[in-house]
Order: sequence, then C-alpha cells, then structure tokens
Amino acid sequence: MQHSAMEGNMKRQRRCALIVPLLASAVALPPTMGAQAAPSAVQVPAAPACRLIPLGGSSINVNVELTGYRSNQKVSITRIGGRTFETRVDGGGNFIVKNQRDGTYKVRPVDGGRGSTISCTDAPAPVNVNITEADVVATKPDTPTVPCNQATPVTFEGTLSGTGTGDIRVVWVSPDTDKQSEPMVKFTGPSSKTQFVVNAPARGNPAEPRPKVQAQLIVPRQGAEQGVRSAVFTVTLVCAPGT
Repeated sequence: MQHSAMEGNMKRQRRCALIVPLLASAVALPPTMGAQAAPSAVQVPAAPACRLIPLGGSSINVNVELTGYRSNQKVSITRIGGRTFETRVDGGGNFIVKNQRDGTYKVRPVDGGRGSTISCTDAPAPVNVNITEADVVATKPDTPTVPCNQATPVTFEGTLSGTGTGDIRVVWVSPDTDKQSEPMVKFTGPSSKTQFVVNAPARGNPAEPRPKVQAQLIVPRQGAEQGVRSAVFTVTLVCAPGT
C-alpha cells in the first residue's frame, strides 16, 4: 500500500513538471513570434490634396484632380473669379473635373466633411519663349474724325518681339479707364501680335477737352526671363464739328 501511494505521488509530480514549462512558453513568447502575432497597423489616409494637370497640345485648359478625401465625401470647388459647383468624390476619395479653365481653385468640404479648405494651382510649365520687346500702336478708329459726343471704341495693337515658340499670358491695361485683359498669345518668333479694345468716353459738349484713352501691354515674367512692358500709348480723338 505504501509503495502504491509513492508511485502515485511520483506520477503526479511528473505531470506537474510537464505542465509548468508549457505554461511558461505560452506566457513568454520569443520577440519574433510576438511580432508575428501582433495585429497589423491601421494605415492613415492621405491628407486631401488638389492639383491642376495641363491638357497639353494647343489647349490652355486643365483637369482639376482631387485626392485623399473620405470615401464619397461631398466637396465644393470654386475657381477664383469664376463659378462654384458641388460634387462627391468617388469611393477611393478621388475625383477629376476635366477640361476646366486654368486659374486658382479653392476646394472645401461640405456639411462638416473631412479636411479644411485648400488651394489648387498649377506649377508654371517651362516656357520656351524669350520676349525682349513690346510695342503698342492704335489701329482704330481709322477715320479722320469721330463723333465725340458718344463713346468711341479704340483698338490698340501690340507687337511682341523675341525668340522661341509657345503660349504666353500677356496683360493689357488701360490706366485711365481701369479696364484690363489677360489673353493668351501663341507666340512664334520673331514676332506676334495681340489686340485690345477700349472705349474712349463721350464728352458732354464741344467746349470740353477732346476725349482720350490709354493702353499699355505687359508681358509678365516667363520662366527665367524678367518680363517686359511697353510705353503707355495715348490716343486723343479728333472730333467731328459740333460734337
């Protein structure tokens, strides 16, 4: 009876000795096994972003590309000086508005959506044009006299001189009327022309000074060039008798 009891105690001790290492191995895993068991990190979505993509070729328009928004988020897109419209990005948080006018765009979330208002402008593309001179003359009115008791359209013609070929933005200004225009000019060296029309104001009676109007042509900085500007050209009308 004593022998049997001793054998039973020894068997229980051996079972305990086997269980303890198994528990220890379950608690203290090697570092590599712990890393494998850890859940993968959650990927943080990219911040909302916007960029303008030139269409290329002869077009001066762009595509407006949005990325990084919440899935199907509603946004408002505004071109500064132009229209505003609302849309929803796709399931991946992206959206493209095609064939839009170049300019500066503002994109903001609608109804408390993710992100703040961001600006969207394109990086200036390399310009292979070097404008060295800008001259202005008036081509109309082309009659000896005009009725000065009514507004008279005056057409100014600018000549750009330089080298290279490409689309460039120029600025026409009329200092005395505050009219301004910023057309794109397809320049092909050695020279290209651009026009600008301004109304000379009417005078109240023939005793008043003859109406006049001014214009200046400015070529903003193109790439590494400093840009040029013409002299201010003034047209003083010759009035028909009694006007």
